[in-house]
Amino acid sequence: MRWKLQQALAIMRLTVQESIRQPVFLLLMTAVVAFIALLPLISAFTLGEAQRMVRDSALALMLVAGLVLGCFTACTTLKHEIERGTVAAILSKPVGRVLFFGAKFAGVALVMTLFATGATAATLLSTLAATYDFQLNAWAAIPLLIALPAAYIFAGLVNYFTGRPFVSLAFVALLTALGLALGAAGLVNEQGQWVRWGSLLPWQILPAGVLILMAVLVLSAVAVGLATRLDTVPTLSLCSLLGLLGLMSDYLFGRLAATSRVAAVCYALTPNMQQFWLTDALVGDGRIPWSYVARAGLYAGCYLAGALGLGLLAFQRMEVRSTG
Repeated sequence: MRWKLQQALAIMRLTVQESIRQPVFLLLMTAVVAFIALLPLISAFTLGEAQRMVRDSALALMLVAGLVLGCFTACTTLKHEIERGTVAAILSKPVGRVLFFGAKFAGVALVMTLFATGATAATLLSTLAATYDFQLNAWAAIPLLIALPAAYIFAGLVNYFTGRPFVSLAFVALLTALGLALGAAGLVNEQGQWVRWGSLLPWQILPAGVLILMAVLVLSAVAVGLATRLDTVPTLSLCSLLGLLGLMSDYLFGRLAATSRVAAVCYALTPNMQQFWLTDALVGDGRIPWSYVARAGLYAGCYLAGALGLGLLAFQRMEVRSTG
């Protein structure tokens, strides 16, 4: 049992390392953080809706980017390894397919959790910066704007002097810089006066970020299953279609499920993305109860189990060959 756990951790670690070393991953993460950081600057004159616009736009971007990154990571770490013969070499060792497939998804899930953590931190800072109309909270905006170039400069210097991989180092440095920026911005108010840490941060965004992460993990599980047979573009296309149907499933299938067996089956098979998109609940002083997040997590867990089960079935039945 201990040996299998070590194998799973090794495969998961290699999956994470390979994912965050992809330049596309860093570029998309950079674009997400940069866009979220600039949102308060382009929504300063929205007549009382600046904070809502920043928050909703950032969460929507997090969902879309998470879908793209999940599909890209799944195909990079599974489909491309199958084509290169890496999977055949690993499975020739005493490593079972169930363990390999599960560890691969665990690695993808960890990468997406890191992405969602960074994007949520940027959303908290950006929303705090847009708290007041016609006025930017510089004590929240400046640390967020500095985090991105600071991470790149640090990674560039370390790469130059030590030769460590730039892409993965920049990703880790960016997450660290966002954490430091959040820590600094939570200590002062808009006048620069010291306050109790976190007392002004919009923590009601945190449950919404967790729900977005759940949606991303559900689609990533589907992507891992599809990646056993399909390449990046068809996997992304199918997952995008599934996510779009999930956002409309209540209207397309839910209202007909009681009278139509076909609609009921489609409603059950399609992930209900409305369970994870609750930005309207944050209007005004609204909050998302953590009890609801727990129930949504149970739904996500059940769908994850089903999607991974089908993906594992496809992986068990496919033939993997070494390129050598």
